[in-house]
Amino acid sequence: MPNMPGKIETRPDLTVFFVLDTSGSMENEKIATLNAAMVETTKALEEEAKHNGDAHIRIAILEFNSGCNWITYNGPEYIEDFIYSNLKAGGVTDIGSALKELESKLHKDQYLNATIGAKLPIIIFMTDGYPTDDYEDALDSIKQNKWFRYATKIGFAIGDDADDKAIAEIVGNSEAVIKTDDLDKFKKLLKYVTITSSKLQSQTKNDAGQLVTGGSVVSDALNDGILDDSDVSDSGVTDDGDIEEDWNLDDWE
Repeated sequence: MPNMPGKIETRPDLTVFFVLDTSGSMENEKIATLNAAMVETTKALEEEAKHNGDAHIRIAILEFNSGCNWITYNGPEYIEDFIYSNLKAGGVTDIGSALKELESKLHKDQYLNATIGAKLPIIIFMTDGYPTDDYEDALDSIKQNKWFRYATKIGFAIGDDADDKAIAEIVGNSEAVIKTDDLDKFKKLLKYVTITSSKLQSQTKNDAGQLVTGGSVVSDALNDGILDDSDVSDSGVTDDGDIEEDWNLDDWE
């Protein structure tokens, strides 16, 4: 933890969740690219944290294949203390299992436990395939979780076999889903959306007028010229969920 002895901490925690497909279809070049992308992204996130006066950045990584597994198994780690270990591919694509496990941790007595308080989380979801389990019930359940509904959510659909509509349903809007079969572009974009969303979310106040949506982060990538219109999902999903006009993070579980 970045606190110095004797120093009174005043910054809340911002947790970046990565939910990553490591099923068998990710073998070889895809899993190698994912590992390289995560190394670059976490190093960039650590550098960003050095200059972030608004929040402490934490990271939590959930991989899913035949079931799911937290790589950060002791809970979110402060990015300064985090060391990435390469993931391996194998198994099927149990997206429902991952959503159920993610929901169980999006609570103040779980992974959003923080001394000063928690910022709205960032959730980055990536898959190259279709769900192999019943993900609809798990999705309906996690949508009832306010931390999930209000989070900055961005999806990646890698390759032609990725179910970009399912990913859009998960992140709430097809405009927040990047689809590409260009692995080098994926590597650059993963770092871009992670750093951009962490900067924006760190600076926001916890009120309804300060939501950072995944669609706005993807729009920034379009405006900056590192993403083309054809790289954004056209599945037509536009349901971001019911957002209340007045809310207070202190009241959430």
